[in-house]
Amino acid sequence: MFKYLEPDKTCVLIHETKVIYESKENSVKPFVKYIYYHGLPKENTILIDKVIGVAIANVALYCKLNTVYGLIISKPALDLLQKNNVNVHYETLVDHILRRDKTDICPMEKKILTANSYEEAFNYLKQIVIDNNPIHLK
Repeated sequence: MFKYLEPDKTCVLIHETKVIYESKENSVKPFVKYIYYHGLPKENTILIDKVIGVAIANVALYCKLNTVYGLIISKPALDLLQKNNVNVHYETLVDHILRRDKTDICPMEKKILTANSYEEAFNYLKQIVIDNNPIHLK
């Protein structure tokens, strides 16, 4: 399945063996934009993403996805997905998703930990990606 990310894709959604969405954008942008513009993915849609952290894991659970593939996945994201019976396939497991400068945990990951539901997590991310509102990320 990871072949769908080659050569330069970051996020791919597949439904019934057909690619329904692909993006080259980084971070949570592509998955959040897909949901905003197209609605929730159909049942049995598969997410393939370069990096799966807690933010993407929450959105996957909001979408009720059953299967996700990540080249890199964080331990908290893996735990969350497995706890919710999502089939998870990955190549590299890391402690946390870090900022680009590697000085701290990604601010979106931290913010998502304050969400009380998967829907609230998605709405936080939508504010950042669609509304271009940083919602006080630290």
